[in-house]
Amino acid sequence: MCVQSPWEKALEFHGHVCPGLVLGFRAAEIGLRELGLEFAAGHGAGLVCVAENRACAVDAVQAVTGCTLGKANLVVHDYGKQVFTFARRDTGAAVRVALRPFDFGLGELRTLQEEVLAGGGEPVRKAFARKREEISDRLIELPEDELFVVRPVAVDLPPVQRVKTMRVCAACGEGVFAETAGERDGRVFCPPCAGD
Repeated sequence: MCVQSPWEKALEFHGHVCPGLVLGFRAAEIGLRELGLEFAAGHGAGLVCVAENRACAVDAVQAVTGCTLGKANLVVHDYGKQVFTFARRDTGAAVRVALRPFDFGLGELRTLQEEVLAGGGEPVRKAFARKREEISDRLIELPEDELFVVRPVAVDLPPVQRVKTMRVCAACGEGVFAETAGERDGRVFCPPCAGD
């Protein structure tokens, strides 16, 4: 049996190397270490991550920590910040890992990406791939304290995922979790049909 390293798991899950994947990988590595946990995607609901973006970095966090939306131990607030808070349910210990603001070449990478999306030819695609890898290599090597601010924090943990019961929406006929459904005039409605 071949055992993948945490980096290999993240790379396989995301599909390519990019700066965001590196940032998420490094943040997850720090969070686990600071909380006294080892790399393992089997932490179950005992570990929680609150991600403040919905970008590539979150894929690395999922692959390395095992925190997922389905287990309700990955909470995503799309604030556009490369910030991750990791917490242990058993001890309540939590650490916030925040990217330090600095320019590591993303402006040039975005320009190349826009050229690729506009139909740029093979030379542009190759330049984009090279720049993406160049920035990723730099981020993987950068000393941790130059890349992130890490500090303990207090957090309110989300509830543990529970089995949910279903109701049927009176308007669309689709199933909706009872906890999410609304009632009006004695009838059950899913949020879209209720206009929420």
